[in-house]
Amino acid sequence: MSEETPTTETDDNKSERKPLKVHSNLPIRSVGLETKREQKNFSDKPPQNYIHVWFARRPTPATRLGVLSSVLPDTVDDDTLLRWMGMNPNNLEDDMSIAEHIRYKSDTLDQRSGRVYDHYGYRKAYKNLPDEEEMGNFHQQVRETWGGELPTVLDATAGGGSIPFESRRYQLPTIANELNPVPSVILKAVLQQPQVDGDLSDDIQKWGDRINKRAREQLKEYYPDVEGQRDLEYIWMHQITCPDCGSEIPLTLNWWLERESSTSGTALQPKSAEGSTELKLPVVEVGTDVKKSEFDPASGTVTRGKAECPTCNVTVDGDEVKEQANNGDIELRLTAVHYESLHKGDGKRYRAAREEDLRAVNRANKKVNNDPDLATFLTEKIESGAKTSEPRRYGMDMWRDMFAPRQLLTHYTYWQTFEEVKKAIRDGDPSASILENEEPTPDYDEKEAEVILTFLALGADKAVDYNSRMCTWVHSAGKIGHAFGQHDFGFKWRFAESRLPAEGLGYDWVLDSMVEVYEELKELAGHASAPIEVFQEDAANLPLDDGEIEVIVLDPPYYDNVMYAELSDYFYVWLRRYLGDVYPDFFQQDLTEKNEEAVANASKFDDIAGDKSKSELAKNDYESKMSEIFGELSRVLNDEGVFTLMFTHKKTEAWDTLTKALINSGFVVKSTHPISTERPESLHQRGKNSAESTILLSAEKRGEREDESTLWGEVKNRTREVARSQAEEMYQDEVEFSKVDIMLAAFGPTLEVFTESYPVVDDEGNEVHPQIALDEARGAVRDYFIDKHLNEGVRDIDPKSEWYILSWLVFEAQRFPYDEARRLAIGVGEDLDSLKKTHRMWRKKSGDVLLRPHGDRVQDVNKDRDNRSGRKPVDPDALSFGAALDKVHAAMHIYDVQGATEAWNWMNERNCGSDPAFKATLEALLRVLPHDHDDWEIARDIAAGETGELLDLDLDADIFIEEGEDKIQGSLKDF
Repeated sequence: MSEETPTTETDDNKSERKPLKVHSNLPIRSVGLETKREQKNFSDKPPQNYIHVWFARRPTPATRLGVLSSVLPDTVDDDTLLRWMGMNPNNLEDDMSIAEHIRYKSDTLDQRSGRVYDHYGYRKAYKNLPDEEEMGNFHQQVRETWGGELPTVLDATAGGGSIPFESRRYQLPTIANELNPVPSVILKAVLQQPQVDGDLSDDIQKWGDRINKRAREQLKEYYPDVEGQRDLEYIWMHQITCPDCGSEIPLTLNWWLERESSTSGTALQPKSAEGSTELKLPVVEVGTDVKKSEFDPASGTVTRGKAECPTCNVTVDGDEVKEQANNGDIELRLTAVHYESLHKGDGKRYRAAREEDLRAVNRANKKVNNDPDLATFLTEKIESGAKTSEPRRYGMDMWRDMFAPRQLLTHYTYWQTFEEVKKAIRDGDPSASILENEEPTPDYDEKEAEVILTFLALGADKAVDYNSRMCTWVHSAGKIGHAFGQHDFGFKWRFAESRLPAEGLGYDWVLDSMVEVYEELKELAGHASAPIEVFQEDAANLPLDDGEIEVIVLDPPYYDNVMYAELSDYFYVWLRRYLGDVYPDFFQQDLTEKNEEAVANASKFDDIAGDKSKSELAKNDYESKMSEIFGELSRVLNDEGVFTLMFTHKKTEAWDTLTKALINSGFVVKSTHPISTERPESLHQRGKNSAESTILLSAEKRGEREDESTLWGEVKNRTREVARSQAEEMYQDEVEFSKVDIMLAAFGPTLEVFTESYPVVDDEGNEVHPQIALDEARGAVRDYFIDKHLNEGVRDIDPKSEWYILSWLVFEAQRFPYDEARRLAIGVGEDLDSLKKTHRMWRKKSGDVLLRPHGDRVQDVNKDRDNRSGRKPVDPDALSFGAALDKVHAAMHIYDVQGATEAWNWMNERNCGSDPAFKATLEALLRVLPHDHDDWEIARDIAAGETGELLDLDLDADIFIEEGEDKIQGSLKDF
């Protein structure tokens, strides 16, 4: 080794491996921008995103950065790394780095005149790989780093395969493991089957067409068309009986079929038949047949789980709705048909369900009930769990209950036809009835047959995803939404049925999609020749030798974010029937394994918790399982190896648990990098201020060291230093992260300090948990935010008001997670529940905190005291207030309802002009509230209007200017 080559040093030995790129600075902003570019267009993502539903797949730029930075030396510059990652623009200016180019092109995207990829100078990164020469250079650098050989990359919780797919494409020896059989099948299709010799796309198409033709013929009587029309989809509602008047109550949040605007579109209009319990649902055109003032389709029968009878207007309690469902009294009502007119120019329309439609449904019902095979088909019980409790509350006890009878019959028929195809493909059975007359029997080897059958089976799962009682009707777009728009089994009051056998739709679309995915996987990774293995094992018990692996890149289960096994049972029960004999080792149980799954699932302890906290038991279970997994990874990892994992979770208890698992397994954190990876518009993210970044955390095995404890006082000071330094660095680098992301990023260096110092004890010798260090990091970043963005007087106001202001500042949103709100309250010395119940500073919404504006807190001064709301804690007539925020909110109320003059008098009587806490709070709200918030506008008027003379605030004019507008230098008086 040359003298210029540095080495990695541990406590007891010197490693021959060069320092790695992941341990130095990374071009995280460029990778974040490319990630957003990849995520922006739903129809243009890597093929593994379309092969089958899986949860929380990582985007290509983040996974490539994780893999490549973990195998390359730190001597590789950022431009070279970005080029090898597929960001190699052909229009790069001489005086620009690639990172600067990407930032500039992102900033000027709206000003382009041509195509997006022409603007950037390269197609999306996932479509690109280094050419043969550059790939050779990449491999040379990697070999020199790892002693002359390419390192083996392991992903022990591979899920949908994003990480091993990229490792595979870069020709690195790769091992992917999954406990769950559903993603294990996906991994086979994504990682191994594109390398099977020959192009089997025509064969997948041929046999899929054969399945569709046969199933279509068998199902013909159950899907009749009206003359001149072709049915496309069917809109159903669950229906109960009114316990008061006996009338029908279709359960729906709204009556829209397709909404064009708030006042126009197509809808169902409920009409009670006089003297009858029947409720008719004719299709009407809102704005033409009926005006919205006469009928509002947005007002359905269901609100917060309760139902209202359209006939007698009686409210049916949610428990009564569930009781009818569990007693089998809930009905499935076909309400409307979305069809295509065969007359030129008429397009797609809607009609109410007709008698022939209902007769076809009844024929399907009788077939399902009377056919012995169908009557006992898919009868596996839906196990009680965190996500499955919702359908079980509405009487859906077996997996067959997820489907209306005609849906079940349709999927069953396609499966039966697949079984005929399987005989012909695997065995070349000339008696297989699926074969045409005198057609030669196929001659596929075992691997080829496996590819064809796997892609056809995954296609069947895609059909299941778009055709069940879990599928919504998206009235804003006039289409079916798939079952997992969100990661749960939320009960759908109204659901949609696909006409799977329809020509050009349904199964035809599914088959086309699977063939396209296969072809693209073949194109992107069919060239790879490096060894690839796929295991279906517990990640805590891998079939690998000690020290066999050099590089581990992992996207671990995220605490309580996703209940993978519970959700995947929806697909497992079908894949087990389709592929149970193709992958017999995968499908040995009736349902997926849940006890060994590493998630924090409190429902697992429903029957055994007793007086203990189920959440705490779930946390301990997750920590134990992650410790076992990390311990196994430590066993199989070479002493010079690197362990890089991705983690996205804002709950600090999740970080605390992860860190303890790493420590217990003998790892020390070496570096952290925040990368923007999440789509804020995702249903799982929307409105929840979810973290928009993934932390790329790299660790190594801890060397031998003396078992000495480190005092918390020393670690505390270092923690505050590194956390604040991280925040400052991110600001200086102008990385486009929100404040909550910056706070998350501070967790990384905090964990590095903590794991290097472990075990950490206080002055009395008691163990200090990582969570304490993370709280300290949050406090340091909070203080930095105050220094950077707020007025100094905020430090002297009461903690209740400080919490409210900091919540707006840190989360930059009205709504954010409860756990973060609680920890921020602890940081300022307040009780979060008291801030809600006593002071009404926030309210709960779907488990999150929603900050209240002044109107929710201040009593109406224009009402007599006896008529004022007792729920509002702030009395505007009071002369003194317990919190500065209360006084400011009261002033806002007076200004809003009585005007500037009365507000001046009110503030003058209460000495607001000489009250530093009042002035500091008002100024802080001007700095943190969004400019479109009503409270900000009132605060602006108080500060800048005639009342401003009383307060005499010394404010810079830029407080009043939106970001992006030209800044005006000067004081408030200039403004």
